[in-house]
Amino acid sequence: MIDPMLNLGVLLADELAMLRRNWGWYFALGLLFTVLGVAGLAYAGLATLLSVLFVGWAFLIAGSAEVIHAIIRKGWSGFWLDLLSGLITTLAGLFILLRPEQGASVLTMVIGVVFLVGGILRVIAGIAVKNPYRGWFIFHGIISTILGVMIVSEWPYSSVWVIGTLVAIDLLFEGFRLMSFSLAVRKLPRPESMTPAA
Repeated sequence: MIDPMLNLGVLLADELAMLRRNWGWYFALGLLFTVLGVAGLAYAGLATLLSVLFVGWAFLIAGSAEVIHAIIRKGWSGFWLDLLSGLITTLAGLFILLRPEQGASVLTMVIGVVFLVGGILRVIAGIAVKNPYRGWFIFHGIISTILGVMIVSEWPYSSVWVIGTLVAIDLLFEGFRLMSFSLAVRKLPRPESMTPAA
């Protein structure tokens, strides 16, 4: 399925008209994300703490829901697996909420290892597989590997800034994307000037 935000040509005339009328909301949301991203970069420690607490609550709620679901459907064969999975997720959420600094430290190490291993694998795949994009693939792998080495080598001190910085960068890119989308939508022809497709 094609994402409408990537290809406005697949939308119907009434959808395009609705988007054009509401382009300002997309721009405002993008601006909000951009401001939050900049604030996150300026206060990476606070952004890390808030992100970790969000993850903790998400784990706690999801784990509790899985435990309740397992108890309600006690008679089926996957009961113990669901119950155990839910309890582990719930305990992980509680651990993160009660000890957010240690939670951030663990999550940071996981992120560092993922960047490191993923980067090395991308470099290897880029060298082994010949395609027109192998240069970008190798470049992406090198950057990921460098980031992974930085995060792991500076651990546990890197846990103060890594998660908040990554979340802030993601917010910045999402904000830029929404603002550019809103400006593209604003340039669409007005509904009255649109001719129905034959």
